[in-house]
Amino acid sequence: MEAIDTMIQDRHLEMMKAAIPYLDTPRQRNMAMLVKFMELQRTAALFQNPENNLRMCSEEETGEAPLQMLTAIREYCTEKEKEMIDNITSFIQMFSTYETLFTAT
Repeated sequence: MEAIDTMIQDRHLEMMKAAIPYLDTPRQRNMAMLVKFMELQRTAALFQNPENNLRMCSEEETGEAPLQMLTAIREYCTEKEKEMIDNITSFIQMFSTYETLFTAT
């Protein structure tokens, strides 16, 4: 599960999701809608509390944040999309190296 999912899920919602395939069709729809509604409520409540922070890096912005985001996204991509992300990552790393070399003087 992704970070946000672990913050809004609990065993009761997981139990409800596990029961859905065993219900008749009209009840499956209703149960699925109820589960998604409860997840939406919990997501809204999550962001009303300023102490809940999904940031993966420190409060200070670092140059690594875009690379970390691309790495996290990459596992959900098609092969063509992965290749594009790899190219972007290489470009960012190359630019970072170039910038380091020429700003150190």
